[in-house]
Amino acid sequence: MAGRTPGSRAARPTTPVTPQRIQEVAIRLFSERGYPVIGMRDLSEAVGILPGSLYAHIESKEKLLLDIVTSGVQNFTDVIAPIVDGEGTADVRLREAIKAHMRVLAVTLDQTRVTFHQWHYLTGDNLARMIEVRRDYEVLFSRLISEGMTDGTLLGTTRPKVSTLSIIGVLGSATEWFSPTGSASADEIADAMADVVTLGLSTR
Repeated sequence: MAGRTPGSRAARPTTPVTPQRIQEVAIRLFSERGYPVIGMRDLSEAVGILPGSLYAHIESKEKLLLDIVTSGVQNFTDVIAPIVDGEGTADVRLREAIKAHMRVLAVTLDQTRVTFHQWHYLTGDNLARMIEVRRDYEVLFSRLISEGMTDGTLLGTTRPKVSTLSIIGVLGSATEWFSPTGSASADEIADAMADVVTLGLSTR
């Protein structure tokens, strides 16, 4: 098949071009090939418009990445925050928070892969914004560790931040091996992960 000649027009899009549509395509491309590899031409061709037309819908490629990763973190914060604020001992809420994380991951795998592993390509104010959003997510697990030390369900530690980052690291690594169509459900995987995560912290 002959390739497209320089300057040829992009194929007419089969669906309306909206910022949401562009973001969906960008999530898939960034997840499959990586943010640095994907250029505006790659993105425009996948959407079905000319490269210059993208700027009618998005500010820049980096701003697009920022929107993807901040909303990606917010997906998790929105479901975990009510659990942290809820009733029950900290160890039980920690397990429920891990389950909530895995349920979100199961339906946002590509976006989560980009969120947890490609946010460091952001620069300047965009990077600062992402760090702020990520900090809000980290605080939720930090609170659970602290409250568990207080209510006696989690062991005390001189470096609770290490425990927090270890939990987040385990959850983030799931994007590399978890499959929503695998033999185990998100809840089953979450229970197994919670067993491992809490093994060194539990007093029970």
